[in-house]
Amino acid sequence: MTAELRKLLALPTPRWTLAATIAAAAIAALVAALTGPGNGADMLPVKLGVGYATWIAATVLGAWMVGLEYGQQTVRRTLTADPRRLRLLLAKLAIVSGAIAAITIVLFAVAAPLFSVIASAHGESMPATDTLQFGLATLFNNLVYATAGFSLALATRSMAGGMTLALGFAFVISSALSAIPSVGAYALSAAVLDVMSGIAGGQLFGIDEPNIARALAVTVAWLTVLTGVSVMRFTRSDVD
Repeated sequence: MTAELRKLLALPTPRWTLAATIAAAAIAALVAALTGPGNGADMLPVKLGVGYATWIAATVLGAWMVGLEYGQQTVRRTLTADPRRLRLLLAKLAIVSGAIAAITIVLFAVAAPLFSVIASAHGESMPATDTLQFGLATLFNNLVYATAGFSLALATRSMAGGMTLALGFAFVISSALSAIPSVGAYALSAAVLDVMSGIAGGQLFGIDEPNIARALAVTVAWLTVLTGVSVMRFTRSDVD
């Protein structure tokens, strides 16, 4: 696990991802300070500058954490040093999940009072407690999509392919499935949105009565399938 943490801290992709995420939050705060945050109850600057930015970062880092080994062609070397494949995957997932949780929590801890002050300066109300509650919902979302990105990169055995597929799945495929009336409620994005609504309040997402039990079951089912298939392939087949 120490080796995985060192990779996360030393290599450029995580640093640039963190820098881009912080820059997005700073730009959102600057724009809100100059032009106003709009309707404070909608928390649009927080959603775009912090929520979406950390979501993208989580998806990218989740895919990068395991895709790195394939991109650098170090899979065989890593497994030669420690052939316990499942332990390797658990260590990688634990490290990247912890990093994503830390980034999300810290950014929302800073954003909550900052955007509250900005909103007050423009005659709007954006309570810090509401922003923190939305941060908890975003944390759930980020951990889910980090796991999905991790699993897809592991399944494709490619860093670039895994990132592309993970982002496409998060922002295109799953969203498109959620728009289909007959199966929409069982798409991952719809399920995650229901859980987020339950955490942060339905008014932020336009969902009055989210079915939390079904949403949690659907989310777990999706992650079980994605991780199960990719882990099974990794642990039972030869590496490239």
